[in-house]
Amino acid sequence: MKRNPLLAAVLIASCGLAFAAKEAPKPANPPGLVDVPPPAMTDPGVKTPPTQAELDKAKKDAQSDANGIPPPDVGIRKQGDDTIEEYRTSGKISMIRITGKSGVTQTYIDTDGDGRLEGNPKDGPIAPVYYKLYEWN
Repeated sequence: MKRNPLLAAVLIASCGLAFAAKEAPKPANPPGLVDVPPPAMTDPGVKTPPTQAELDKAKKDAQSDANGIPPPDVGIRKQGDDTIEEYRTSGKISMIRITGKSGVTQTYIDTDGDGRLEGNPKDGPIAPVYYKLYEWN
């Protein structure tokens, strides 16, 4: 096997440079560098932290819609094979959604705020009747 003296010289030189680069000490801090203190509260561009009243108002605003109405409380319960979802706004029932065993959903909404629940206006004046004609599985 023939060895190339030029290849051996390049290999030795590169190893020497690698070791020399690792052993070179790095300065801890460049000369002339000093620590800068944090900005004071009165410096321009520094915002003051919000007060507790501002935080409470922001939390209340985040929990209401564009009209200022808070989101409804939802209660879900099972009654037989049906799942009943009750939506309450300010303690009053505003909507009830009943999902039967077959998956058919009936929705009743208090549209005018009188406390009486009416059928969903999207369903029209007549509620459809569903029959199971055939089932497999």
